[in-house]
Amino acid sequence: MDKNEIRKVMKKRRLLMERETFLLHSQKIIEKVQQHDSYKKAKTIGIYVSLPGEVDTIPLIQQALKTHRVCVPKVIKDEMEFYYIRSLNDLKEGIFHVLEPITHELADAKDIDLMIVPMLAFDNQNYRVGYGKGFYDKYFAKDYNGYKLGLAFLYQKVHQIDIDIYDLPLDEILSE
Repeated sequence: MDKNEIRKVMKKRRLLMERETFLLHSQKIIEKVQQHDSYKKAKTIGIYVSLPGEVDTIPLIQQALKTHRVCVPKVIKDEMEFYYIRSLNDLKEGIFHVLEPITHELADAKDIDLMIVPMLAFDNQNYRVGYGKGFYDKYFAKDYNGYKLGLAFLYQKVHQIDIDIYDLPLDEILSE
């Protein structure tokens, strides 16, 4: 399947997951993140703010704020940058209806030890399908050298993704 077909299929599958199952699976995935060596060792973590249907990162952000420096993405034109936050109050709905930071302290890609990444689908080689704008691949191609950890539900796994030269695999993907 090409990426556009995968996006359509995954958006439909997302609607089929029951709320209770979604919450239980999200909780299991977040617990795995918190037990992961890359999380424990990290000083600075970049975390996406989840949309409905994605692995719920709000509890993870709340917990990480107690023990780590946390930065979250903000899209400005065709670029994505990460800004430090100190609480969930530092977030406001922005582009694509995603909660974005309203702070102005820009995180340097070289300083982020762990990046927690969203996706619509993934394969056995740790390639992912996002929403089609390539924000994370562009960000990783700049100066990012930290650990790239994807979060997804098992139903999001596909046999193979047709990749192009810009696609970069993640280091690991955690699911329930």
